[in-house]
Amino acid sequence: MPYSRNSRPPYAWTRKPFESGISPARRALAGELQKLCPLLLIVPKGADAPTERPTQREVADRLKMSESALSRALCGKVLPQRRSVEILYEEASADASKRGIEVDVTLTDLCQLHAKAMAEQNGVITTHLSADLESASRQLRAARDENEQLKSAYAGLSAKHSKLLRQISLRADSLRSFQRKNAVLRRRAASLQERVAHLEAGSLRFSPRAPLPVPRQTGYRQRTELDTAAARNVARRAEALRGDSRQADEVLALLRHTVDAYSPAETALLVVLLAQEGHEALVMDLLHVYGRDKPNREVLRTALELLRSGAPAEAQALLVAATETRRPPQTR
Repeated sequence: MPYSRNSRPPYAWTRKPFESGISPARRALAGELQKLCPLLLIVPKGADAPTERPTQREVADRLKMSESALSRALCGKVLPQRRSVEILYEEASADASKRGIEVDVTLTDLCQLHAKAMAEQNGVITTHLSADLESASRQLRAARDENEQLKSAYAGLSAKHSKLLRQISLRADSLRSFQRKNAVLRRRAASLQERVAHLEAGSLRFSPRAPLPVPRQTGYRQRTELDTAAARNVARRAEALRGDSRQADEVLALLRHTVDAYSPAETALLVVLLAQEGHEALVMDLLHVYGRDKPNREVLRTALELLRSGAPAEAQALLVAATETRRPPQTR
């Protein structure tokens, strides 16, 4: 409900309190503006004479200002434009002169107060800007430090990446070399299998390099029986030693002695007997030791004997063991 023009004292709206944060110069300027407003003669619309109780809106309309801008200027919250201050002084001085009232402030004094308030405002703004600039500078320095740390970390990662690429390249070369050697050994094993198959079939015309059949010498059967007995003896000793986990070194010594003492034919016979009796672990240990310690020629001869004895899987395992023990060392 709008208040009546007569419900409040004249120009009560000009007496506005100042908040604690208002600077002294702005407070002094606003106080002078509050004194000038009651000097204005306001003629309401449709009236013939000035009113003694003008409203804040009517004064704002007279000064070509918005009501809110006039209210903030009078309470010191906003520093008005200098031209607005000059207009208010000129209008109030003219109306006061008509009424025979003397204005107790000059336009120069008002302009000086306005300049001082403006300087205070700029100082506050400058202080805020300086604080913002310092904060931005700190953030920039932190960003630069972080950027340097990231560059250093990236350089370290790049060096590690390059080292890994070199290691991968070296290992790839080693793998290709091993694959070539493995392919050669596989071709040799296939050739041995083919020659053995033709020998068993009695065909000598397939390969000009196939060895001539050697007639069995006197005592061949007796030698085979002796080999069989020796092989079984080794198998029994190895199995007895493996029964005791503390005799692992003696089992290994026995296998090494067997590798050194047995011929390819005897070794093949021992492998076949151990496989037939279910000693798969001993078979793999024997093949590993034989493939590691014997030269390639002996390994191939033993593989051939295993093929002749009907043990192609053991022959292949022997060749693989020999290939793995002769793999070139990897570069770290």
